[in-house]
Amino acid sequence: MKINYLKIIVLTASILLFNTAQKTFAQISKGTGNFMYNGYKPLADKPIKVWYYSPIDAPANLPIVFVMHGVKRNGDDYRDNWIDLAKKHNLLIIVPEFSKEYYPKSRSYNLGNMFDTEGNPIKEKKWSYSVIEPLFSHIKNIIESKQKSYILFGHSAGAQFIHRFVLFKPQNQAKLVISANAGWYTMPDFGTAFPYGLKNTATTSKGLGKSFDKKLIILLGEDDKDPNHKHLRKTAEAMVQGAHRFERGQYFYKESLHKAEEMNVRFNWEIATVPNVGHQNSKMAVAAVSYMAEE
Repeated sequence: MKINYLKIIVLTASILLFNTAQKTFAQISKGTGNFMYNGYKPLADKPIKVWYYSPIDAPANLPIVFVMHGVKRNGDDYRDNWIDLAKKHNLLIIVPEFSKEYYPKSRSYNLGNMFDTEGNPIKEKKWSYSVIEPLFSHIKNIIESKQKSYILFGHSAGAQFIHRFVLFKPQNQAKLVISANAGWYTMPDFGTAFPYGLKNTATTSKGLGKSFDKKLIILLGEDDKDPNHKHLRKTAEAMVQGAHRFERGQYFYKESLHKAEEMNVRFNWEIATVPNVGHQNSKMAVAAVSYMAEE
């Protein structure tokens, strides 16, 4: 039998490269780093770059904090904003970056990829919201964590992402969700069409009740009041919610509380404001971490 040694050498080299790559991507040690995640099969063709920071070499016992970036898709900046806080409070920071290449425009990121450009519903397994829980399981696995839940923080477009994540994926493992300075909201209103309400979505009253039972904090910068901010949505439906982010957050909370009272269900949401802070992720993070210390 003739042996093709060249093929054997190439195959061996490929295996070694694959194993090396797997090892590189499957470790989180002290300091900053990143890896590509495509372990969630329905979205394997749309990999996510995951930025992280760990204050220690073996973060198995640290609380896991997911931080959702804003419209610029700058996960590294959001990770860096949390480094000092993570050092002080012993937190493992995980920032999944939804690139514009694979998750273009607000439809694919802020709005969860729930509907296509024609307005047709997309299967839940293909939603961008659906990658968070598998990523949590992946992080737990690679650091051998015993954590049963995680904390979720989002600012601006990230705040939009996570309040909708709570509305449409209420059976998640997050123990605390902090939505900071969202530009506009999906209201808990079955009479208003998505994305401004729940009409035409798969959400039911039962599901909404579960969403209201999650610990969600609407965190608002008291100086986030620019009605002409370049990233502030100004459609008629958004303007109903208020002239700027500070008003819109208060409107969302009040309408949600009213809906929960109407449904006679437990309402576990809170609202809090941060004095002398505008649309600034780093300063909102400082305010948010105090709520994490209580968990």
